[in-house]
Amino acid sequence: MDSGQARLEALGYKQELKRSWGTMASFSCSFALMSCIMCITGGINTAYLNGGPVSAIYGWILVSVANMMVGLSLAEIASSYPIAGGPYFWVLEMTLNDGRYTMLAWVTGWLNVVGQFACTSGSGYLTAKHMAVMWQMGNGHVLTPFELFLSYAITLVISGMVASMTTVGVRIYAVFSAYFMIIGGAFLIVILPMLAPTLQSPSFVFGEFFSYQAADLGIPSVTYLFMLGTPAALFSYIGFEAPAQFAEETKSADRTVPKGIMWSIVVTAVLGFGYLVVLLFCIQDPDNILNGNAQGYIVAQIFYDVFKGRFGTGVGGIILLGIPLLVIFNTAVMSMLTNARMLWAFSRDGGVPLFRVWGAINEHLHTPLNATWAMTALAFLLGLPILFSTTAFLAIGSIMCVALYFSYCVPILMRILFAKNFQPGPFNMARFQPYLNILTFVWIIFSTVCVILPSQLPVTTDNLNWTPITVGIALAVIFAAWYLPVWGARNWYSGTRRTKRRVAPPPPPERDESEDLDSAGSSRMRNEKVLPVIIEESHLSVSSLGSVRSGRAAAAAAAAAGVVGSRRVP
Repeated sequence: MDSGQARLEALGYKQELKRSWGTMASFSCSFALMSCIMCITGGINTAYLNGGPVSAIYGWILVSVANMMVGLSLAEIASSYPIAGGPYFWVLEMTLNDGRYTMLAWVTGWLNVVGQFACTSGSGYLTAKHMAVMWQMGNGHVLTPFELFLSYAITLVISGMVASMTTVGVRIYAVFSAYFMIIGGAFLIVILPMLAPTLQSPSFVFGEFFSYQAADLGIPSVTYLFMLGTPAALFSYIGFEAPAQFAEETKSADRTVPKGIMWSIVVTAVLGFGYLVVLLFCIQDPDNILNGNAQGYIVAQIFYDVFKGRFGTGVGGIILLGIPLLVIFNTAVMSMLTNARMLWAFSRDGGVPLFRVWGAINEHLHTPLNATWAMTALAFLLGLPILFSTTAFLAIGSIMCVALYFSYCVPILMRILFAKNFQPGPFNMARFQPYLNILTFVWIIFSTVCVILPSQLPVTTDNLNWTPITVGIALAVIFAAWYLPVWGARNWYSGTRRTKRRVAPPPPPERDESEDLDSAGSSRMRNEKVLPVIIEESHLSVSSLGSVRSGRAAAAAAAAAGVVGSRRVP
């Protein structure tokens, strides 16, 4: 039996999806979702307006190194629990399904769902915005809010259709998306400096810091200014837990998923750094880059200026923007796919209303089709503010980074607090994990602070950073949904709902394996130690799992289920 499937069944879940993914597909889904080309294309303005090239370059290096630590922490956990759903399930397992932490797991799951579906909306919006800029640069027509929303809606519908493919089709698309971004990114890295009439100096790219912006923004220090620029890189490292969401479609997921997580971070760091450096070198007019016909869209202005300076027309630059456009669209599709898997897994455990509908698997496609279109519809609704104000939409979408980082932070904290409950998988950090997880936890808190800092002082309604407000509203809604008197989730959500009998992993053997299993089992019962038991979910509730792990309670549970060790009691 496949090792990933064996571990899945040991955790109490039957195999429902088709396992056809390998290491390349696992890497591809994460790499295509993180999409450094998309995030730098759409987010370089944040760094350039908050410190300039230094914020962009060194912010990228800092964030890349720090997220390698985050990746190692999550990869270790995913190796032990290779199951779709990720963070919320990890919290339940590391707390031994203790009822006191059920709410924490539920909140973690919803933060992950909200963050991922905000990511879907964000990539869909950036696709529409990128097309709008290309159209405006080509013929001068600026899209109306309705036209922009229509482009956004069409992007979501097409993304939903592509995301409705079979598991094999999804795998092929994920690999295509990754290859296209690598090849397309490498092409841009080579062609732009070759065509640029002039190149900025290395001192500008690696040493120019626009410290005057601090005074313009009322910022108290250049350090604060640098912190405001780091989200430009942070957005490129959202979603690297994606291989965990596809774990039940991945061969040997306990080994493959960690590789997918780590390789996607490494390749993102390298490709993103190269693309960022080339963009900064190819800036033709640093003082007026925000005032050109791209209306402040820095990457589009760079492409346009390079071709106009070389050939006298910027048409070639507009055409070349098609490469980032397809990358951004692919990201929207991969985000839809990942989000659907998360919703499906959470629904399987009863974590959302109408969970039977969203937890269904299409018998022809063998994929969570209902969950896919549910996420498409929700992303469509989230985009409605575009009709009135893109600022309002971006305020809602800003929850993406904080919500997902929080959902990573909680299982890492549980890994620190409940280290004795964790049974490492094939990929583990051994003695380094306590220090690694503490550093990771501190980094996530720091990076979250960077995202919610006021972008200008004093704060007014015009310059307000809406991120902490939208996050606060989302948390308030989630907690309210838990505590509602009759309909609240505390009345119907009890944690994991196993889909088959669970095999609790045995403790490290204390006697030679050649010894008789029955005598070994009797010895352990006399010494009141943990039994390897098969727990029938219909006989034992989720809340009782914790008590099964010690002493005579374990023996009683085994007797009730009619099972001892690996043999049934006659």
